[in-house]
Amino acid sequence: MLIYETIPIVASLISSISRAGLNIVDRHQFKNVATCPIIVGYWNSFLPVVLIFPLMLFSPAIPYFVEDVIAINVVFLALLIQLVSYSFGYAFSLLRVTDVAIISKSADITVPIFLSFFGLYSLHLGVIWVLPLLIFIFILSAGVKVAKRAGLASLALVVILSIQGIYSYFIGFNSSLNKGFWGLLSFATSVLLWRFIFSFLVMAYRGGFLTAIKFPRDTFSVRGFCIRGLLTVITQVTFLLAISANQLMLVWPILNTTGFTGAIFAYLFLGESLRPKDFVFIFLTFLLTGLVMILLNYEKFKSLLH
Repeated sequence: MLIYETIPIVASLISSISRAGLNIVDRHQFKNVATCPIIVGYWNSFLPVVLIFPLMLFSPAIPYFVEDVIAINVVFLALLIQLVSYSFGYAFSLLRVTDVAIISKSADITVPIFLSFFGLYSLHLGVIWVLPLLIFIFILSAGVKVAKRAGLASLALVVILSIQGIYSYFIGFNSSLNKGFWGLLSFATSVLLWRFIFSFLVMAYRGGFLTAIKFPRDTFSVRGFCIRGLLTVITQVTFLLAISANQLMLVWPILNTTGFTGAIFAYLFLGESLRPKDFVFIFLTFLLTGLVMILLNYEKFKSLLH
């Protein structure tokens, strides 16, 4: 029983580390290799589907897959996630991993602010003021010149992340979460498959069909392609293992350590600057957004503790 209970915790730790690794590969691809986000998005969607689809096909997840792959909510979610991927690529081409980790957390505030207009949340005025405070932390972290140059990329990232968060709230995924691991695997595979389809259509429209089937060895790192594909599958599967168990109060804090891990990885593998104040900025960002989430879900937390 003890081993079974520790699986979600170990899985969340692995997922956080591998997700941080994804950020490093993406930062390298978009900054050092200077590859087009459309090309990266397409090839980054290809290998995960190839790797995870056989696992799903020869597993108890196949009955769920028949339903999930044609579900409209899955298709639209995949489209939003692909747009998020493009926006992250745009941001990584201009900002450090640390800065992207900070600015992306702004969506944790913009989503409840938007939902409050629908009467779904009763926001305290202090929660709203967290947003400009996060932007101020981001400017301090990136520097005024860099923050100004990356203003459009930062705005695009927050807007797309916010739209995805709002959509996820309204559509709800409780039915998917209640299907267990195999149902979650089917859901994830369906999303990955549609992401690949969308990225293929964009790629083919941009450069033609032949461009979409020819691997761009001159501009794309084969090693990065393989590493990222493997990390994507590891991240996806371990994330599903983590959230499929009834221990979300334990796994979410671990999953949210990606910002810290990514900053350390960026320093070790990319040589990005890592100052003591960067850890302070990241800590403040996650502390503020964490407190906001607790305030917004206070009644749920209270019921779990009693």
